[in-house]
Amino acid sequence: MSLSRTQIVNWLTRCGDIFSTESEYLTGLDREIGDADHGLNMNRGFSKVVEKLPAIADKDIGFILKNTGMTLLSSVGGASGPLFGTFFIRAAQATQARQSPDAGRALSDVPRWRGRRNQSR
Repeated sequence: MSLSRTQIVNWLTRCGDIFSTESEYLTGLDREIGDADHGLNMNRGFSKVVEKLPAIADKDIGFILKNTGMTLLSSVGGASGPLFGTFFIRAAQATQARQSPDAGRALSDVPRWRGRRNQSR
């Protein structure tokens, strides 16, 4: 299944909307098991992603995904920043310079990332 640049931008915008709407709910869930900041952090990160989208929406998908990952790395605290940031950066590497990459290709390395994690233990 191919994804267009427009679909990626719309998806990221929708993620921003969902994290904004569900921020309080996610923070409440995190309160039960953590430090009650997950919703706030994800909302902050995706708000920054959405804020940057108009300036980069005409770039290739790899650039958009890498920018998303770097933004999340620099703006989302805790483990979520590196986790989500790395996901988007690795997806960018798999789709570099493609205007409509195959979604399967973008996700094909996920099992390999898991293997790396298991090897580092």
